[in-house]
Amino acid sequence: MNQSKISVRYAKAFFSLVKDSNTFDVQKKDIETLLQYIQEVPELQFLIQNPVIKSHEKIGLFRETFRNSFSELTFTFINFVLESRREEYLAGMCRYFLHLLKAEQGIQPAELVTAVPIDEKLRQSIIHMISRKFKRRVELNEKVDKEIVGGFILRVDDQQIDASISSKLNRIKNELTNSQS
Repeated sequence: MNQSKISVRYAKAFFSLVKDSNTFDVQKKDIETLLQYIQEVPELQFLIQNPVIKSHEKIGLFRETFRNSFSELTFTFINFVLESRREEYLAGMCRYFLHLLKAEQGIQPAELVTAVPIDEKLRQSIIHMISRKFKRRVELNEKVDKEIVGGFILRVDDQQIDASISSKLNRIKNELTNSQS
């Protein structure tokens, strides 16, 4: 079984529990916090990736670390993952859970990469355009990447519009290189 299948199965099971208990807001906050810690705290990454540390020790460390932060349902989920020795997939489970939650709430995630920050008027225009096309509320994640020189890259679902200057320059370079052969 590959990593994505494991992550998807566990995330779907947890999502089903959350849906039954109607605690979307609480669990969303917990899972976002957990994912952020997994991505940013090296000690937690070490704990998750270390096969020598026993499951019950990991459960105790998780409970001690997050005792004032997470709901009991979130702890139940984490305990189940740790007992099943699937902790290496925890970040993927969190990401897929958040994906399912956004879909349930009618939110369309989108990512906009620009060379410089955009102003509010342009941001609202982009959000409105995506919202009309997908007929959903839009959650726009903005990133600034000076490497693209100018223009933008917009990703929505599996679609991408690359209108960056750097990609246009690369295309021109490739055309010139191929035409000289």
